[in-house]
Amino acid sequence: MAYRISKEYVCGSAIEDRADALAEKLRALADGGLDLEMIVSRRDQSGWALMFVSPLRTLEEIELAQKAGLRKEGTMQTLRIQGPNVSGLGARITTALAKAGISLRGYWAAALGDQCVTNIAFDSNEDQDKAKTILERELAE
Repeated sequence: MAYRISKEYVCGSAIEDRADALAEKLRALADGGLDLEMIVSRRDQSGWALMFVSPLRTLEEIELAQKAGLRKEGTMQTLRIQGPNVSGLGARITTALAKAGISLRGYWAAALGDQCVTNIAFDSNEDQDKAKTILERELAE
């Protein structure tokens, strides 16, 4: 099975560190019809937490996230890599990008059985495009 590599946006925001803050944001996104595949939230500092959601693939989806209270400036350009879970995949991906001189803004990955998904955030659209080309070549082998 080949790897599927897609360009996506991850929208993030600071939220209050209270029991219903994350649920409130996620309800607003669900009520707007956004179908999320990734949600990350963690406490950042006393009284605050960070949340990130994806995929956001269109301007309309980004606008919906803004209406739910997520900040546009919290939006990151990412690549989503989905495919077979093989030993050493993370090292292979990061080594290929490092050799090309691409710095990563963020990296997160998960495996479920024989499948995995990796999301990589970049500092610019140019880095995102360059990384997509490199990884399509690297993961086709």
